[in-house]
Amino acid sequence: MRTSKVLLAVTVAAVAAIGASALVSAQDVIAQRKALMKATGGSFKTATDMVKGETPYDAAKAAEAMTKIAKGMPDFLKLFPDNAKTGGETTAAPAIWEKRADFDAKGAAMVKAVEAAAAAAPKGLDAFKTAHAEIGKTCGGCHTPYRIKK
Repeated sequence: MRTSKVLLAVTVAAVAAIGASALVSAQDVIAQRKALMKATGGSFKTATDMVKGETPYDAAKAAEAMTKIAKGMPDFLKLFPDNAKTGGETTAAPAIWEKRADFDAKGAAMVKAVEAAAAAAPKGLDAFKTAHAEIGKTCGGCHTPYRIKK
């Protein structure tokens, strides 16, 4: 009988540890996606400031900013596992998990748009402005249905 109680206590402790580990893991994933989106926003701001004429146009910096976004987006899309739907003050909308294929397609569209902008950057500011406008559309196309506004 005493062995049963010890076994039960060990089992309960193990289940609790696994549950806590999953919670920490979900919190870590949410923190990772927030950090990656913040970096994306910084890169996009670099480009936007050039498009608006707030900073001088630099084709190399514009291309670099777009390339950073293109490289980070596939990783970002992986940061929405089922165990990270809530917590961590996330602004991820439930629609991400309800319409996963559409969410992933919008992410792929973003990658194409930023790759096109990176390719347009060496062609000059006008070409970059046109490509940059397309990026804005892809951002809104995802943020509107898949982000909770606070």
